[in-house]
Amino acid sequence: MLKNYLTIALRNVLRHKAYSFINIAGLAIGMAACILILLFIQNELSFENMHVQADRIYRVLTIDKALGTHNQRVGISMPAMGPALPGAFPEVEASLRLTFGGQTLLSRPGENRPAIYAQQLRSADANFFEFFDYKLLKGDPAKALAQPFSLVLTESLAKQLFGDEDPMGKTVKDGNGTALQITGVLADLPDNTHLEFDALGAIATITSQAKANQPPNSTQPVFTETWQAIAMPTYIRLARGTAAAGLPEKFTKFARDHNVAPNFDVVLQPLLDVHLKSTDVIFDPVTNKGDLNNVYIFAAIALLILLIAAVNYMNLSTARSASRAKEVGLRKVVGSDQALLMKQFLGESFFITLLALLLALPLAKLALPWLNQLTQTSLTLELTNNAPLAAFLFALLLVVGLFAGSYPAVVLSSFKPITVLKGNFKSGKKGAALRIGLVVFQFALSIALIGATLVIQKQLYYVQHKDLGYNREQVMIFDVVDQAMGRNLETFRQELMQQSAFIAAAQAGNIPGRTFGRTRVRPQGVSDADIWIWSALALSPEAVPTLGMQIAQGRNFSREMPTDTVDAVMINETAASKLGWKDPLNRRLYFGPNDSVGTRVIGVVKDFHFAGLHQNIESVVIFPIASVPGNLLTARVQPGRVAEAVQAAEKVWQKIYPSYPFTYTFLDTEFEKLYRRDLDTGTIVNIFSGLAILIACLGLFGLASHATVQRTKEIGVRKVVGASTSVIVRLLVVDFVRWVALANVVAWPLAWYAASKWLQNFAYRINMDPLPLLAASALALVIAVLTVLSQSLRAALINPAQALRYE
Repeated sequence: MLKNYLTIALRNVLRHKAYSFINIAGLAIGMAACILILLFIQNELSFENMHVQADRIYRVLTIDKALGTHNQRVGISMPAMGPALPGAFPEVEASLRLTFGGQTLLSRPGENRPAIYAQQLRSADANFFEFFDYKLLKGDPAKALAQPFSLVLTESLAKQLFGDEDPMGKTVKDGNGTALQITGVLADLPDNTHLEFDALGAIATITSQAKANQPPNSTQPVFTETWQAIAMPTYIRLARGTAAAGLPEKFTKFARDHNVAPNFDVVLQPLLDVHLKSTDVIFDPVTNKGDLNNVYIFAAIALLILLIAAVNYMNLSTARSASRAKEVGLRKVVGSDQALLMKQFLGESFFITLLALLLALPLAKLALPWLNQLTQTSLTLELTNNAPLAAFLFALLLVVGLFAGSYPAVVLSSFKPITVLKGNFKSGKKGAALRIGLVVFQFALSIALIGATLVIQKQLYYVQHKDLGYNREQVMIFDVVDQAMGRNLETFRQELMQQSAFIAAAQAGNIPGRTFGRTRVRPQGVSDADIWIWSALALSPEAVPTLGMQIAQGRNFSREMPTDTVDAVMINETAASKLGWKDPLNRRLYFGPNDSVGTRVIGVVKDFHFAGLHQNIESVVIFPIASVPGNLLTARVQPGRVAEAVQAAEKVWQKIYPSYPFTYTFLDTEFEKLYRRDLDTGTIVNIFSGLAILIACLGLFGLASHATVQRTKEIGVRKVVGASTSVIVRLLVVDFVRWVALANVVAWPLAWYAASKWLQNFAYRINMDPLPLLAASALALVIAVLTVLSQSLRAALINPAQALRYE
């Protein structure tokens, strides 16, 4: 029986090649899209699954509720809090602190080898390898970071520094001349972890250096031991069986007991939530954040594409019911009952679905390198070592086969043999209504996807072209990686200015797009009880013109005015507005509890988006760079002379910093990093929306082809009585186009809702308007018309004698 069913199914596939191609191609494209999206979602949900105790590990975050902030979660906490929690709370089994990463020069002393950069050198407490189950290839996990001046290298960095030599116990020096001993080699970090580093030092090193640099008899705690700064990423591990509920309130009170300001609240974030649920976290060292909303978006797109493909199969199968009516009638006459016929047609559906799945796998494999490049992942399609994927594909086969074949099986198996064999069978109104409904459903989903995509593209265009308050084009950035490099930064700036390819160069503490610091400030005239926290930035006098910022009131810092180094700050327009200062010039700002003199406001800078358009602009205070050098140098290039500027900068660099490899970036590149995730999302949605409309049009093509065949005699009669080709075409096209037009009634609310939800991720966004939805509707309508037209023209041009020769 099974062999007979398979034989019939294969014959039907081969006999009706066009319909089979449409069904199999549509399902295959839909399944391939689902497989790709599943691999992406699987990777997004796999973050931190390499850690055995991940379900008990939490990040300690803070919320800054001070005036001038937006009550967002902050990715750091008090340095002293972590070590204090296990002893104060039995629920806390252990704690771990890390530092932010930074580019660090490493060299092998006494050897004639060029120095290299560790791109991300972070420091950690000694119990790092007790918390996280990264694979330590060499060294003792319990001792690798226990002593000051220890250093663990990743396998790749160890290879760069030592080649095939064993690095254990050897010494390297950083750019400041500090000797560090290699105490471990770590396997390169997997892609699915939120931590990023290629070298790991000991926090004991920072503590030791800080204490050595303290003034004699100082009673002030060093940076790593203070409660009066929000500065370090911190993790805790809870005891087994302990719930996190109620702990944030206890930790907040504990912080208050240590004189932490009342504007700071402590909150906890599960480690397994860090990757997908941190888009709102600021001052966060995590740079490879995902977005749970994107997971939902892609899952919805995969489901919609699969639905559209399955609906194609269902629609075409019911449309062709008349052509299989005699087969059903004969089978029933010779003894087949409805149950056996349903099994046959469901079997055919599973057979078609299996063929589509076998085609979908190589399609997905071909497209996988593109997805990896776009999402910066290393996804693989290997069924042998991916049980969830294999289970998903089996479930996909069952669900799609059952869903796509269920209604055709019920309809075809229910034909009455006496009606069919007498030649009186006609496709019923219910079948026609279903096909109309399915066409409307398909195009509603497709139009909604296209409409939402156009809104996303409009927002991304807005992001890329909005006036940010600074000019990001053709600005080179040179980062200072250590104190030794910083000592010659002003010399480097002056040398660059001797090169004709540069317009201006300036030192800066930071640049827009990177994380600014924050400082507590008491503006003149406000209550002493109010706590104001502002973002802080340090700039040299040349930085404002170099970055293309504008002065709204007052003036910029000046090297001609010595007092500017000690009694001058600038603020942004938002700071003046929040304070209600119409004339902020010469007002004073007080920093710290012992500041009774304050600092004079000499200028107001026009607002600039220093944190990107996802965040609201906060109050900013800008300090002058005085004796301490900046963290970087910015240099504006003459228009059209970028290549020349890079060559000139490299020559100056080799003169000033001969032992440092030449590195630079551009400000517009930094800007792109802020929106990389959004741009990638837009591209992925674009492509999958295109696939959705392609699959829908394949189905529409099949339906139009079937309809024209069914109406061949009608067309012949109409032509005999004088109907023109244009009339025939209009008759056939309008019949389908009106249902595609009706799909807009469903599509618009869906697209509006989805796009509005996505836009909520941006503090600065476009206003929703119907234009993108109108464009989506017009595009879908044009595609539908062209699809149907290709079949309608052929039918309209048929010779009426040929159509009516058997009448």
